[in-house]
Amino acid sequence: LMALDEPLPKQVFGHPWLLQGDGKMSKSRGNVIYAEDLIQFFGVDAVRYFVLHEMPFENDGVITWDLMVERMNSDLANTLGNLVNRTISMSNKYFGGIVENKKVGVAGGTEDVDADLWKVLTDTYTRVSKKMDDLRVADAITEIFVLFKRCNKYIDETMPWALAKDEAKKDRLETVLYNLVEGICVGATLLESFIL
Repeated sequence: LMALDEPLPKQVFGHPWLLQGDGKMSKSRGNVIYAEDLIQFFGVDAVRYFVLHEMPFENDGVITWDLMVERMNSDLANTLGNLVNRTISMSNKYFGGIVENKKVGVAGGTEDVDADLWKVLTDTYTRVSKKMDDLRVADAITEIFVLFKRCNKYIDETMPWALAKDEAKKDRLETVLYNLVEGICVGATLLESFIL
């Protein structure tokens, strides 16, 4: 850059090693995992998610086929996939896919469980931003999944399938599903930076 009379960077970011199992990847050891192979098997978004999540800024990251499958199953399939599937299925089944907050003027409903979910929901952006300001990408992703896990817990706490059995609780059911859709939207918007 100096020879080209170009300005020098003010900061250079380097990353630690990406380890395969218990050591560095090496062609001579035959333990190299190629990005093209991972992308062909898992897709580019899943691989990007995995590398960003498993390589904290200041630490070496470990990659194995088994760890990749485990992360995809636990985070993307179970935590996020099941949450989205259950929410959309119930919204379609009970309300034709359109839900709204029946407690107009009250963010997310009036019960304590609603308030707790909305606290996590509204605080997630701030927590993710703080982690990103500190270059802690893996921790930022973890914060997003805290929201998704809280939404899954909210389903267990509110039991929408039980609410659906009582016509008098139809408004409550719709508010519960609305809260879940909002949680998914907020989380998905934040997650988009990492996987799309």
